[in-house]
Amino acid sequence: MELQAKKLIALYKEVGISKDRILIKIASTWEGIQAARELESEDSIHCNLTLLFGFQQAVACAEAKVTLISPFVGRILDWYKQNKPEGNYEGPTDPGVVSVSKIYNYYKQHNYDTIVMGASFRNVRTTLPFSPSSNSFTDDFSRL
Repeated sequence: MELQAKKLIALYKEVGISKDRILIKIASTWEGIQAARELESEDSIHCNLTLLFGFQQAVACAEAKVTLISPFVGRILDWYKQNKPEGNYEGPTDPGVVSVSKIYNYYKQHNYDTIVMGASFRNVRTTLPFSPSSNSFTDDFSRL
């Protein structure tokens, strides 16, 4: 995994693109998190950890000091709708929204620098709790 990332970075460097402008997308499995930890700490290669569905994965990513995580808001909601169809999952009760909010707040409380970028939104209404008028989620992107 690390070797592939380094090869990609080298290819971009050949055409004049700095590694500071690239995020290497890696699945947030245990192996992926360890690879990202190495790439970030030893090679200063920025990583986006994806396929993230749970709080424990998010904490492991922050402790590995990855640049960015992409929790799957919509896929979390899909699981709840399929497995607990009786629930009300609108707006702030959407389990994906709740999960990303919990992760974001935990990161801020513990001063982690990892950026939280929700992914796999199912509709525009789901993004409203994360809008600039609701809180400062979007402020984190000024670092990229």
